[in-house]
Amino acid sequence: MQRRSFLQQLGGAAVTGLGGVLPARAVRAAGPGNNMSSGTGERVLGEGRSRYNHVRVVERGSVRTMLFIADDGTQYIETRIDVAHRRSLDLDVFRTMLAGFVVHPEPRRILVLGLGGGALPGYFHERLPGLELEAVDIDPEVVRLAQGFFGVPTADPSYRVHVADARLFLQRAPADQRWDMIVLDAFRGVQVPLHLKTAEFHGEVLKRLADGGVAVANLHNVTRMYPHDRETIAAVYPSCYSFLSEAGNQTTLVASAAPARLGVYALRANARQIQPRFDDVDMLGLAARYYARRDWERAQVLRDDFPADNLAAAAERNNGSCLRGCKYR
Repeated sequence: MQRRSFLQQLGGAAVTGLGGVLPARAVRAAGPGNNMSSGTGERVLGEGRSRYNHVRVVERGSVRTMLFIADDGTQYIETRIDVAHRRSLDLDVFRTMLAGFVVHPEPRRILVLGLGGGALPGYFHERLPGLELEAVDIDPEVVRLAQGFFGVPTADPSYRVHVADARLFLQRAPADQRWDMIVLDAFRGVQVPLHLKTAEFHGEVLKRLADGGVAVANLHNVTRMYPHDRETIAAVYPSCYSFLSEAGNQTTLVASAAPARLGVYALRANARQIQPRFDDVDMLGLAARYYARRDWERAQVLRDDFPADNLAAAAERNNGSCLRGCKYR
């Protein structure tokens, strides 16, 4: 089947698309340009291996980093925090993902798909009193290390952590469950699993958004997967907003359930409204990095390569740890 062979052809290259630990989400997340090696003054705080990841937590001075380690030994930054300034975001990619609040400034319920070290959900938890926050991660070792070294709570009713596949979590949530903001940040090692990139997956996300809700995703905008991810997201959500990162090599997409688009002045007004909550980030400057131009060539929409009733098996296959033959670049 042509659709199936297309996804199979993408294989490991899917890493360059959506989100967090990749040359895409790179910076925050990782990428060949973000390699990190142990050196003088750096100490290992913790380490874990699972069928999904090899994870290491290191610290140098007050900077603490969660690394995903590829089969070839390459280290990718998954999360980085400055423990002396826990209420601030250390990485450009995380600061740019605050663009979700430029479109939807007052979410009451947020779901983060992909916990990692918990820097972004932890920032939300610290700065948005009364927020109902949930985070989902497939890897119990990632959750263990995040709770042990990055301040992710183990028993806080306002910040709940679930160990599950992101798409299966959405599918199995109560039928009336909705969130105002869903952050897409799930990875298998340094890859976004294919079943978390397709139009069918984004359709599940859209169904779980409350009225006017938004989905937030970070894309590395110089990779061959970028046009496919853009085309797929554009095909599903009623409206979409693009925000350039500070470095310019990443784009945060804010996909909205609301068909009516906000104008530039409305985005700026939202940025001013939320600025007191995020006083370490220039929210007006972030709003100014919004752009409306189409910056990708026409590409194929990504589709599931499995029957709808076979999601659990497909998720199990896609979430399996990357073997030696996997392409990371």
